[in-house]
Amino acid sequence: MGNGSTKYNELNKNEHLNRLVSKEIIAPEDPFWNTLLSFNDKPPWTKETWQDLEANSEELIKRFLISNTKTKNFASLVKVLLLRFSELETSVQTENTVFLWQTTNGLYIIRVVAKFMSEKIKEEEMIKQFNDEESNPTLFNSLLNSIVSSLIELPVRDTTYALLLELTKLLITLLSPAIFKPGKSAHQMETWKQLMSGEPSILATPLSCTLLLRYIEQYPAPADLYNQDGGSLVLGFINILTLGYSGTGKPDPPQGIADKPLAECSLSLLIILVNHVTDNSMVNPYRTALVNFSSDASKVEKKTSFVIEFPPLYKTLSNTLQNDEPTLLLYLLLLKSSAFRNYVLAATDIDALFLPILQTLYRAPECNGHLTYMSLIIVLILSEDDLFNQTIHGCILRQSQMAWYTERSFSQLSLGGLVILVVIRTIQYNMLKMRDKYLHTNCLAALANMSSQCTNLHPYVAQRIISLFETLARKHSRLVEGLRCVDTEETEEGFDEVSDAVQDAAVLEEVLRMLLEIINSCFSHQIQNNPNLVYAVLYKREMFEMYSKNPAFQDLLENIHSVLVYMSSRVEQENERRGGYAMSVTEVQETVREGCKQFPRESLKSLGDLKFKYVEEEEPEEFFIPYIWGLTTRFMFWNENLMKT
Repeated sequence: MGNGSTKYNELNKNEHLNRLVSKEIIAPEDPFWNTLLSFNDKPPWTKETWQDLEANSEELIKRFLISNTKTKNFASLVKVLLLRFSELETSVQTENTVFLWQTTNGLYIIRVVAKFMSEKIKEEEMIKQFNDEESNPTLFNSLLNSIVSSLIELPVRDTTYALLLELTKLLITLLSPAIFKPGKSAHQMETWKQLMSGEPSILATPLSCTLLLRYIEQYPAPADLYNQDGGSLVLGFINILTLGYSGTGKPDPPQGIADKPLAECSLSLLIILVNHVTDNSMVNPYRTALVNFSSDASKVEKKTSFVIEFPPLYKTLSNTLQNDEPTLLLYLLLLKSSAFRNYVLAATDIDALFLPILQTLYRAPECNGHLTYMSLIIVLILSEDDLFNQTIHGCILRQSQMAWYTERSFSQLSLGGLVILVVIRTIQYNMLKMRDKYLHTNCLAALANMSSQCTNLHPYVAQRIISLFETLARKHSRLVEGLRCVDTEETEEGFDEVSDAVQDAAVLEEVLRMLLEIINSCFSHQIQNNPNLVYAVLYKREMFEMYSKNPAFQDLLENIHSVLVYMSSRVEQENERRGGYAMSVTEVQETVREGCKQFPRESLKSLGDLKFKYVEEEEPEEFFIPYIWGLTTRFMFWNENLMKT
């Protein structure tokens, strides 16, 4: 099935396709199938060309579905492929490229038809099209079993790459009615029932392991996978010994297309499988398998599902976290797999994994909101661990590692300091643009979790913390002052504006109180190690003294006021000792540094430990299902207007 519009324009004139969709009954053993499946054109790689294919094949597919109720030719095609499945392993071993090529073409035809059906008709009607009620009423289930088995059993080689990719996409397509049928949950659909509790579910663990390994291995696409050269739809046995590849080199994939599509699609399928049917009253064997795998074969426990070494997974995640699906995978593993979470927390190269996450947050204005949110949740989950917080403040980054942070250049900076800078930037962006309460709440929760372990903060980091408080405090003051001056006789439109202002003021007050708690925590636990933060507060002494008179913040400014009084006194004493000459900034900083070492921390009022823990929503599918299916539109080219999400 070709890619050029001229080829697609001729589809409805193709004699083989017209015979397939006609009222003629074609038996599975008819030589016609070998001829039909011997075409060299490859699946479209872009949305535009796929839409062109669908526009030119829609009438053929409609005719096919109507005639198929009588001819069962679609069931015959399924039977042909089921017979081929039984011979795939031998064909791989003998490198029978003709057989593999034809089988891939057959799967592609089924996927095109199945995609049309998943978008346009009910799932039960789609399954009827697959089955032959008279001779084999369970063909659909047999096909599912064979797809799952083949995905597990076939090795990844250049000769099997296209076949495995097509199998993966076909299984995603057969699961896709979940996004096109509003009012019906996945666990109520036959495909999902089979995969969760039917015969294919027996292979849930090896399938989960296989899909994860394919993501980890990042096997590159073979030469000419994207080559679109070819003739008409059916070309006979031209170039069949090379699967239609010209062997003239490896062309670049079309713009925007992954150069390792099997890894991408495998991870996408895994993410789809583990994020559906997550109700506590049901068992999702794929989710169970994923969160219970181990990295040490010698220490396998009863609940261990399979064994995959953590280091390769860690490395692959670190290299791909700029994308959504790897971020979702990391999120789930950190949340549900204690073994992998402990490995991450103990990693000596935590910067390799964490820097891509920070880059995503830094690029928040350019990224989709979901990816920003998931990256932030990962930061929050990791910040729950004190050892992690200690580690990131002791991890010193080189300038080359922070080249993407363009607001200021550093010769070196701790990873913890960079986290604070990026999270503060995210808060500012959210307060100005997105106005998402949950986002800034999670940002502040992450900073709060880190606060007791913040050490040796860079002067610029300390300045940014205080600057954030100052900026938001001014905005809060303006809002409060504006509300005091509001005329009580407002129009309805004015009432709405006042309501928004009241809400904004309440949110800002909450943020400001949290920032003060974070500063308090830094002082209570690490004042001796944070002279730059103390200096930044001292530099803005007048501002903090002014807000200490505000009833909304008085309780949280007592400790800060105590620190200010103590440090101001030491600076004044040192100034007097020097004969009253104005001290330089460096001299004041040195005085503060010595003062921090001697400050009596017991004089500070205890405000309790500042700790927050991320808790997943009660019905996570409401968020994750639309999100993960939306991601598949990159390579599955759904009609998004028909998606219930």
